Amino acid sequence: MELKLQAFWLIEPEKKPLQQIIAGGVILPDGQVAIARCLPNASYATFPSLNSFQQLQDKRGRQLIFDQPSLEGYNLKTFQLVRKKDVTGISGTGVVAVGCYFQSCGGIAVMQWLGEVTSTAWYTGGVEQIELIHGHNGKTQIVMDV
Repeated sequence: MELKLQAFWLIEPEKKPLQQIIAGGVILPDGQVAIARCLPNASYATFPSLNSFQQLQDKRGRQLIFDQPSLEGYNLKTFQLVRKKDVTGISGTGVVAVGCYFQSCGGIAVMQWLGEVTSTAWYTGGVEQIELIHGHNGKTQIVMDV
């Protein structure tokens, strides 16, 4: 199973010189929108849907830019958590979770578990923290999407 997340940038187009990147975001498999704010202060949030998030940004005069993993020196990296061996007997093997590493927005990551019962978590220590917690000494790997 390969599941590639759709990432985007939130920009304020009226800021000079051309535009200002406010945040990076990703649409999670269950439809939630996870964003990591880049400017002026790093923070993160999850919204219930793209529609609700888009409505809020439209009121603020902001725009979303899709299909550009890098923009003006900022980077978003989506990934899959691939489990070779399920040591706990809970999540199974193969692609068990997906997420986004907001490298340029505070170095945090968001990850959503796949399966019957999904859950979403933020990791302030980025992908290194995810690997430390869920890697099980190499039995699970983070595979960055291209």
